[in-house]
Amino acid sequence: MDTITKVEQLSIHKGSKIEPTFIIKLTNSKFDNFAGSELLAKVESWVSANVMMNNKETPVLIVDMENVEFIDSQGLQKLLAALRLMQSQNSNLLLCSQQPAVGIVFEISRVDQLFGIFPSLDKFINQFDIHKHLFLVCQWLRKALLEYCMDGES
Repeated sequence: MDTITKVEQLSIHKGSKIEPTFIIKLTNSKFDNFAGSELLAKVESWVSANVMMNNKETPVLIVDMENVEFIDSQGLQKLLAALRLMQSQNSNLLLCSQQPAVGIVFEISRVDQLFGIFPSLDKFINQFDIHKHLFLVCQWLRKALLEYCMDGES
């Protein structure tokens, strides 16, 4: 059974840069060795494809764990392997929408300190939208200040 339903693409604004970001939605309620191996294989093929296409940057991956109610140590190991792989490519693997039971496993094993974990996908996106708006306001203020200073010199 396929544990991944869909992969969506977002464009996240980081400063003046737009970073492509992909969301992987897990569908199975159990994230064990089987589900973890499937996810890791997808991440490995993704990174390989990126390298083959000579992309300078590997897009950030967000794993939406909303449907996952159980995770075991082998599932955690596969997630950590995927995280290490993404970090070796100067990218990141982020998690969102963890169920409370899964969050407790992450806390007890201290794996929560290694991952960027967001309460929901919307909160993750909103965080970057706020940064985008602040960046645009700062750009506008800088331009207005430069124009004001130039007018003062004339």
